[in-house]
Amino acid sequence: MIDAVRNNQEYSTAEIEKLQAHRQRMKNDEAERAWKGRMAEEFKAYLDARGSEQVDKFDGDLFRKMIEKVRIESMVEVEFVFKVGVVGREVLKLDLV
Repeated sequence: MIDAVRNNQEYSTAEIEKLQAHRQRMKNDEAERAWKGRMAEEFKAYLDARGSEQVDKFDGDLFRKMIEKVRIESMVEVEFVFKVGVVGREVLKLDLV
């Protein structure tokens, strides 16, 4: 667009709106990357503060710090969406007695 101005070219309103929308998407993507980076650093600091303590049972604080949402995909499949953007899927094992 800057080159167009330098060369006295004109852009239509639709082209300008398209470029502005693209710029806004880029800003949003950058903000999301920065947020995920901060979340990852916060999670790392939380784990470092725990030391070498091993997790052998459910830890509600850890779960809330890590997980953004849980999606139930089916009767036996669950998807965990981590706050840093990673998605984990688990297939539940049923013990039929």
